[in-house]
Amino acid sequence: MAHHTKSWTKKALAVALCATLCCSLVGLNGCASIERKGSSGSFGQLKELFSSKVVRNIKIDEPVATEATKAEPTTTVLVYMNGSNLESEDGEATIDLNEMVAAGTSDKVNVLVQTMGTKKWDKTFGISGKRTQRYKVSGKGLALVDDSLGQLDTTKASTLQDFISWGAANYPADRYILLFWNHGGGPVYGFGYDEYQPETEALTIDEMKSAMKNAGVFFDIIGMDCCLMSSLEVCMALYENCNYTILSEDFESGLGWYYTTWMQQLYQNPAIPAPELGKTIVDSMVNANANNQEWGTDSILTMVDESVMKVLYTAWTDFAYANEDTLLEANYSQPVEASSNSRAHPAFVRGHGWNWAEDFSNWAFEEYTNSGAELSDYYITDIMAVAQNVNSKESKALSSALDQAIVYTNSTAGDSYMSGLSVTLPYGDWNFYQELKEIFTNCGFDSNYINWLQNFTVAEGYSSFYNYEEWNGEWEGWDTFDDDFDWESWDYYDNDEYWDWLDEESGWTDFDYHNTWNEYYHELLEMYGTDHHGGWGDGPQGGGTYSGHQQDPRWYEEYLYSLFYER
Repeated sequence: MAHHTKSWTKKALAVALCATLCCSLVGLNGCASIERKGSSGSFGQLKELFSSKVVRNIKIDEPVATEATKAEPTTTVLVYMNGSNLESEDGEATIDLNEMVAAGTSDKVNVLVQTMGTKKWDKTFGISGKRTQRYKVSGKGLALVDDSLGQLDTTKASTLQDFISWGAANYPADRYILLFWNHGGGPVYGFGYDEYQPETEALTIDEMKSAMKNAGVFFDIIGMDCCLMSSLEVCMALYENCNYTILSEDFESGLGWYYTTWMQQLYQNPAIPAPELGKTIVDSMVNANANNQEWGTDSILTMVDESVMKVLYTAWTDFAYANEDTLLEANYSQPVEASSNSRAHPAFVRGHGWNWAEDFSNWAFEEYTNSGAELSDYYITDIMAVAQNVNSKESKALSSALDQAIVYTNSTAGDSYMSGLSVTLPYGDWNFYQELKEIFTNCGFDSNYINWLQNFTVAEGYSSFYNYEEWNGEWEGWDTFDDDFDWESWDYYDNDEYWDWLDEESGWTDFDYHNTWNEYYHELLEMYGTDHHGGWGDGPQGGGTYSGHQQDPRWYEEYLYSLFYER
C-alpha cells in the first residue's frame, strides 16, 4: 500500500514555537496577539512576515484551556448530513453514522447530526425520510433531540444557517467543527443533491459563506466529506469562517471519511490541536479506501491553513496573469475519470443540462453513469502541477505559498500525482463561466480576476489537454519538495498597502496590486472596445454588449460549434 503524504512535523513544530512565543492567547474563539520569530528556511520567512504584518488575527493551534484555568475544552461537532441517493440506494450515510456511534462518547464533546435530503433511510436508527431531524450521537446510538422541523431543503442557505445557530445556542462550546456530508461538485456546482428538490439544485459556496456569516459562528475546522471541494476558491469563500478546511481534490468513493478513529481521538483528548486531529482524519480516510478492495477507490484528502489564503491567491494571480498565453494554449485541467461508486453529483455528471447535443447523445446511449465523470468536466486544475509545468519566475512563489497553505495531505497510490489543492479555469465553456461569475461575485472575489477568467471560455487550446504524464511520474509528494524561495525577494514583501489589504477582515474586495493589470485592461479596450467599468455584458446568449466578438459573426459560429460538437 503506497501513500502520498506531506509531513506535518515542520508545521507542528512551527505552530508549537509560535504558541510558545505568543504574548497572549484568548481562547480558540478569541484573537491571538501575534509576536513570533520564524523558524529556518522559506516557511520561517513567511511566518516571520506574518508576525510583523498581522494577518486576519491568525488563531494559534493551542488547546483551548489556558494555564490559568487548567480546564479541558468543550467541542461541538455539527454534521450537515444530506443522505440523498447515497443513502436511499446504498445506505452509505447509515454506515458512517454507525462509525460515529462506534467511537463512543465524551462529556466534553457533542456530535450533532441533521438528517435530511433522502426519501428512504436504512431502518437501523429509525430516521425518517419524510422530515428533517436532529440527533445527538452517543455510544449507544442516536438520540433524537429535534423532530419539529418538517421537510427542509438541504440546498438552501437558511437551512444551514439555522442548523449552525441551533447547535451553537443549545450546545455551546469552546470550539466548533462543521462537516458537510453528501455529493460535491467543486466551487461552482457546490454541495448537495436533495432527493426532494430538482436535481440541479445545490448549496453553492456563496450560500455557505452567507449562512455562516449570518449564524455568527467561527469554526476551528470545516470539513467536507464529498467530492472535488479542495480548491482555492472554496478555501477563499471559507476564509472568514474557520482556521482550517479538510477537503478532497478528487472524486471520493462511497466509503468517504472513516469517522471512528478520529472521533475516538477527540474524545480521548478534547484539547487536541487542529493539525493533529486533521492528520488523523486524513490518514484514516485514505487508509480505509486503500484497504477496502470492494468499495475503496483512489483517494486524496488535504488539510488547508486558511490564514495563508490571501498570500496564496496573490501568488496564483501573479503566476496566472504572467503566463496567460501559455495557459490558453492548452487545457491544463486533469482528464481523470471517476469510479462507478464515487460521490460525484448525479446531475452535474450529466452535463448540468447545458450542452444539449452531448446530453441527448448520452441519454440515447444510456451513458449517464458516475463512471463517465472526469475532473476536466469540473475544470479542475491542480495548482502545483501547473506551477511546476509552466516555466516562469512566478512559479517559485506560487509553489512556496502552496507549500505553506497545505498543512497535511495524504493519498492512495493512484492519486499520488495530485498535490492537494486545485484552481478552476473554465476552458471552452461560456455557460459554466456565467455561473462561476455569479457565484464568485457573490463571494466578493476580485472582479478583475473574475473578468479575466472569461478568456478561458474562448481559449484556442481548450480541447487540447496538457500532457502531465512526465510530471505524474516525477512528483513524489511534499516531503521531497525543496522550498527554497526567498520571500524577501517577493514583489509585495515590503508593500505596506498589500499587507494592509491582507489584514482586512472584509475578505476579497478588489485590490489592484498587479502592475500589469492596467496594461492588460487597455489591450482589452483596443481589442474588444469593452468598457471595463461597465462590465463584460451577458455574452452572446444573454443579449449583452460583448461588442468586439458580436461584431464578428465568425466568432459566434465558432463558439456555437465548440459548444455543441467539439466537447
